[in-house]
Amino acid sequence: MVPEGWIGAPVKDFGVVNAGRQRSPKFKDGSVRQYLRVANVFDDKICTKDILSMRFTEKEYEKYQLHHGDILLNEGQSVELVGRPAMYTGFPEECCFQNTLVRFRGNNKVDRDYALQRFRLCLYDGTFQGIAKKTTSIAHLGVSRFAELQLCWPPLTEQRKIAKILNTWDKAIATTEKLIEASKQQKKALMQQLLTGKKRFAGFVGEWEITPISQLITESRTSGTNGERARKLTVKLYGRGVTEKKEKRLGSASTTYYKRKAGQFIYSKLDFLNGAFGIIPKHLDGFESTLDLPAFDFTQNVTPKWFIEFVSRDDFYTSNLGLANGGRKARRVNPKDLLQVKVHVPLLDEQQKIASVLTAADQEIETLETKLTHLKQEKKALMQQLLTGKRRVKVEQNGIKQGES
Repeated sequence: MVPEGWIGAPVKDFGVVNAGRQRSPKFKDGSVRQYLRVANVFDDKICTKDILSMRFTEKEYEKYQLHHGDILLNEGQSVELVGRPAMYTGFPEECCFQNTLVRFRGNNKVDRDYALQRFRLCLYDGTFQGIAKKTTSIAHLGVSRFAELQLCWPPLTEQRKIAKILNTWDKAIATTEKLIEASKQQKKALMQQLLTGKKRFAGFVGEWEITPISQLITESRTSGTNGERARKLTVKLYGRGVTEKKEKRLGSASTTYYKRKAGQFIYSKLDFLNGAFGIIPKHLDGFESTLDLPAFDFTQNVTPKWFIEFVSRDDFYTSNLGLANGGRKARRVNPKDLLQVKVHVPLLDEQQKIASVLTAADQEIETLETKLTHLKQEKKALMQQLLTGKRRVKVEQNGIKQGES
């Protein structure tokens, strides 16, 4: 049902929809120019860290050049991310776009900020998934399918008011994201100071003892069950968290599994560098893993939180394990390599003090992340109301306010 005063119309009635230029070795004419691709376009954000270049003739450049206010959408993506949109705001300059993206250039009937918010709602509510053509591993939005997509459009004055309201929420979200990033950087700097002894708390004196990690943790190899049941209980790590991994295939009958306990330190041999480690939480007590995810008991010489923070330092892997295997960067971190590393360790009471300070920093970050989650959820709910006309905004026409809040 079309709200009163709105119209139902395809996207193409409110702007021009085009696909980008294909990348191919056969294109050898023209000048080298930068272009955006699907890897650069995130939800309302264009990442400029990895911009590629290719040749465009003057005619091609005229056709594929981006203008300030153009909206780019992921043409080919995973099903849940197909159609992910962001607005080009002029940087990088003189930039084009590839055919992994679709460009929407609005006309004088649409507010570009409103159009971006409307397309974001299409991403969130599954509209783009519904029109996409799906293959085994990817979904395609399709230029013509997107251009023909029927949406409800309010008058231009109402578009602008809706966009202004939603942009205010986006600014609050962006501010919170910046606060989170600043807090993380502050914690990282604090870690570097406290975990290396460059900064000491009052009352703590004396040199730290050089200790092999084998004095802090000991490997656990408690036998578990093999087969289908054990595979379903495999532990999987994501960042510094630990959770259950849902396997699609069963392991070999000869695969050996080991039972893990809550409170143990566990890591991935193949992904230690990326922070694939953590402490097993209570709800995963009794879960099992292979030796690709070795687990360790903490000794009485160490505070678990201090240890986790210590191995989280950016330079821990490269300084202690990056020169393993004859000077080559280690691809796997085996327990014997980890356990023989010697580190400077403070006494338990200083470990606990350091851990408490870093825990407080974590709690500050978690509070901000919770706030961010709530802001995003509330904004999505508001989008569903405002962008579909279920909730109307007040607008002024000839000095007279119309509509309802």
